[in-house]
Amino acid sequence: MPPAYPAVHGLRRAAGLELPVADGQSAGDRIVWEGAGIGMTLKGRGIAGPIFSLLLLAGAVFLLHRSLADLRWADLWHALGEMPRESIAIAIGLTALSHVALSIHDYIGVRYIRRRIAYPRVLLAAFTAYSISHSLGFPAVTGGTVRYRMYSRWNLSAIEIAQIMAMAGICMFLGMFEIGGLALLLDGHRVQDWSDLPSAGINALGVLFLGIVAFYFAIGFFRTEPLQLWGFRLVIPSPRFAAVQIAISGFDWLLVAAVLYVLLPPNPVFTFPTFLGVFVLAYLLATLSNVPGGLGVFESIIVVSLHHTVPTEAIVSSLLVYRAVYHLLPLTIGGTLFLILEVRRQRNADRDSDLGAAHHVVSHKR
Repeated sequence: MPPAYPAVHGLRRAAGLELPVADGQSAGDRIVWEGAGIGMTLKGRGIAGPIFSLLLLAGAVFLLHRSLADLRWADLWHALGEMPRESIAIAIGLTALSHVALSIHDYIGVRYIRRRIAYPRVLLAAFTAYSISHSLGFPAVTGGTVRYRMYSRWNLSAIEIAQIMAMAGICMFLGMFEIGGLALLLDGHRVQDWSDLPSAGINALGVLFLGIVAFYFAIGFFRTEPLQLWGFRLVIPSPRFAAVQIAISGFDWLLVAAVLYVLLPPNPVFTFPTFLGVFVLAYLLATLSNVPGGLGVFESIIVVSLHHTVPTEAIVSSLLVYRAVYHLLPLTIGGTLFLILEVRRQRNADRDSDLGAAHHVVSHKR
């Protein structure tokens, strides 16, 4: 099997991640992404990024330690044993539906670059990429490498694969803002109860989130040429294309949140709309942290948000099962599939090499 790093570097060059660096400027000080028409310049990322991640992780560890100080292992094991089997089965089904929705993100990207790949192939590539990147973190590297290995089988170039990744990323954040904004506006008073944030701030944040989504949808009515916005270069999608992205991404976020929600004990205070706001906030901070799988950061937000109304051992047991169902189970299946496909690919390459060598020997004797 060829090493993974050339694939990653090929993606980075094709997507515009590796550009000439000015004198006195390190490569980490300037990173530009131009997959699917997105351009982004990050200043000082070489230091600021790791520091930000460490601060988030340290804060998460502190919050978890404080919230779990009174947790007894006996209570946790009891809560795990009392977890309803039907809730776990429903969570597994919701996880499967979520990966179908995620695959449509990739399929949207395939249609965006005007290539025709059968949906089952896209489903296979997307599932292996998401199942691995969700657990290992650093999706631009882990998911990018897996997608390169998968989509290159079907003659997609590195730049086309980068465009698919970019469109999938856009879909993810559109859904996050859509569902998070709706949750903050429709059930903001309950969010205020646990967060102590002013109601005006909660409403403003909800309006901001939905405003971003509305802007992305409406801009296609007024402009077709690429848009420069805060360092981003964005190719404007048609309103119909944007509507599909928003709908599919919102549906996926509902599914992902529901996976954890069905594992939690019934609670009259935290309704599903309230939980959506908490879940989106936790996922957003976990994503920004760059910690593999958001481990610790995600859990800290959920525990701190729920522990006043839900027993701590019930929250922790639900989070453990959620990690097993939504992360470890797909990782096991996706990782196994990817390994099998790579072994087959290598065998086919070795066979073709042997046939070529044999043909060369025969031709030489003649």
